[in-house]
Amino acid sequence: MPCDAAILAEKLARQWERYEAAQELLVRRAVAERPFLENPVSRQEWESLLALDGELAFTESDLRELRSRQRARIEAARAKALRESVIDLAAIRTRGEVSRFCERLPKGAMLHVHPSGTLNRVTAESLVRRNDPLLEIPELIADTEGGLYPDEEAWLGALGGQARFSALSAGDQERFLSFFFLPPGTHPFTRFDAVFSFIGFAADDAEDRFQIFRDFAERAVREGVSYVEFTTGVRKESLPQFELIAQRLEAELGLVVRFNSSFSRRSPPDKHAKQVESLLELQSPFLVGIDLLGNETEAPALETAQLAYGTVLSAVRSGRSRLHRTQHAGELGDPRNPRDALLLGAERLGHGVKLEDDPVTLEYAALRATPIEINLISNLRLRAVEDMRNHPFLRYLRLGLPVSLSTDDEGIFESDINRECETAITSSDVTYAELKRMALNSIDTSFAESTDKARLREKVLEQFRRFESEYAASARN
Repeated sequence: MPCDAAILAEKLARQWERYEAAQELLVRRAVAERPFLENPVSRQEWESLLALDGELAFTESDLRELRSRQRARIEAARAKALRESVIDLAAIRTRGEVSRFCERLPKGAMLHVHPSGTLNRVTAESLVRRNDPLLEIPELIADTEGGLYPDEEAWLGALGGQARFSALSAGDQERFLSFFFLPPGTHPFTRFDAVFSFIGFAADDAEDRFQIFRDFAERAVREGVSYVEFTTGVRKESLPQFELIAQRLEAELGLVVRFNSSFSRRSPPDKHAKQVESLLELQSPFLVGIDLLGNETEAPALETAQLAYGTVLSAVRSGRSRLHRTQHAGELGDPRNPRDALLLGAERLGHGVKLEDDPVTLEYAALRATPIEINLISNLRLRAVEDMRNHPFLRYLRLGLPVSLSTDDEGIFESDINRECETAITSSDVTYAELKRMALNSIDTSFAESTDKARLREKVLEQFRRFESEYAASARN
């Protein structure tokens, strides 16, 4: 049965009302006498509030029509981007110049970066050799929680109960250091998680941690990055150290750095409650937001994020806080996670791959121009997508979502923002205008103060003016 346009519009309007009602429920629960710890919003209560019943329920015909409309808008946006592109990427692909092109292209900002995951091989080896850690092998194996492959665990176990790194043979040292990085190919998230059990051996003190930040920052600046938001464990006691890192990186390298305090999906609600209340007491220009992270497979957004995000959203509405909210959602797991993250108050989504599985929420995200932090190589290597050519990032961009490129854990994946650019160009029909748009999106959708955004945006625009002028000159020659 064909879809009636007026009826579909009415259904969407009613759905948006339900979405807003769900968010209001969350805010009311945050200030209730029995808040989230005692009276969390249940899945049944949440879904019941969101569901459209009877004649208002979306039919398969409605969803087909909605997807058809979205495809038409995507195609129109593609044609517009081609007309607006002053550089022909098709020619660059044909001539095999993608790598050189991406090396020179201004990148703007990176909004999805975990500092411990930026550690490259040179820095890792230098720090581990200098610190010469004592390896407690049984504890290390237990800490990986079964994330290693059987042959890897067997090799570690053969090292014995305890070993100083310097006492290992040269071959064993090299293999141990290889655990700081994901093996070639694609892997389950649990294998990725296991890497973090090893990374701690590289950082012994504040100067070690600063070296990790600085080595990444030097690479980022060379690659055309002007601003970075790190998601990491910013707490009351560690904030002064992170502030000092940001000040030093800007003074020494010109890189503007801000932080989002991380909440683990695996932490219990009472820990989230203490963490968020502590954060709400902090006032720092360097701490700009919060971010929920971790394996989504068995940790849906509603069940794991409502306390932190509901509390912060309520505090922002009352004027108590200015913290922004981003959230890892739609990388893996429940396809409702992107929807729930948005309704819990997330202003940006990290990854968001599964957003495409829900055309109604995708329409809502497009209507709100929801920013998406895209990490192409991470998504491929952790099996969020099977084929990069099917990654939805470009469809999102063409629907009006302000997509930006980042690297997630570039050290673990042994990648960088240049390779993200190359991957975008070689796996899709992205245009130059769209690459430029993503770079500007990264500044516009950052959590930086408006004055910083304006300054950074003008800087990036000037970089693009020079880039386009130089490219045109080299093309004539």
